[in-house]
Amino acid sequence: MKRAYYRHKGYSLTKPIQVTRYLSATRKALVRDIGGSESNLSAQQVILIDGCINILAIIRSMELYIAKDSVMKGQQLAPCLRHSYLAYRNSLHRTLMQLGIKANGPVELKYLNDM
Repeated sequence: MKRAYYRHKGYSLTKPIQVTRYLSATRKALVRDIGGSESNLSAQQVILIDGCINILAIIRSMELYIAKDSVMKGQQLAPCLRHSYLAYRNSLHRTLMQLGIKANGPVELKYLNDM
């Protein structure tokens, strides 16, 4: 599986290529939903969209970890769930609300394996 690597000071964050593609497609969809093209957006909207994508990258990484290693570690939830998963999900929800995006009803979900 191909991976995208991002270097930051003393460590690197790896994202499987399907996550990178998912994030790219999601960013394009958010831009389209809000203003059609990035040139029609304010700086604040671009910053909020980029923040959404960064948060979503963390959430997807947690979900891949869970899929690979399981939800439970012994008698407790996996550390990424126990400490921060819901916080990241809530942060994403709040940021999307700031952008004015609301749920439009049921949508067909695409799973990472289908991309």
